[in-house]
Order: sequence, then C-alpha cells, then structure tokens
Amino acid sequence: MSVKEKTRRLNILISESLYEQISKVVEKYDESKSGFVRQAVEREFERRKKRELEQAAEELAPLYESDEELTAFTSLDSEDFL
Repeated sequence: MSVKEKTRRLNILISESLYEQISKVVEKYDESKSGFVRQAVEREFERRKKRELEQAAEELAPLYESDEELTAFTSLDSEDFL
C-alpha cells in the first residue's frame, strides 16, 4: 500500500504554443496535463541535482589526485578482498 503525498495547487501561466504542445502529448498518451507537468518538474529537479553533484565532483577531483590521505587508498582499488 502506497502512501499518497499531500498535494498543493499551483497555477502557472504558459505560452499558447507550449499549452498546445502539452495538450497534444497528453492526448496521445492518455494522461493528464497536471501529471505531465509534475513529471517534467520532477525530472528538472533531478537533472539539476545531478549537475550539482557533477560540479562538486569536478571541484574535488584535484584533491583526489594530490592529497596524500586520499591517494593512499588507490593502490587497494585493484585488490581482491574476497
């Protein structure tokens, strides 16, 4: 049994052309406009979170190449621990 998350109403204004595009897609796939927009917003949040993690990794990469405490364990990467 899944727990339904509390929802809130959000009114937005979009261009006529965007509205028409959404209308065509949801009709084709038999889904609601609200559901389509919710999924699009969720995907955008996931995309941004992934990009933030990628940026953090890029910023930390030089440390993993030069910091002796971090590079000390790289020799273990290829060892079999079983």
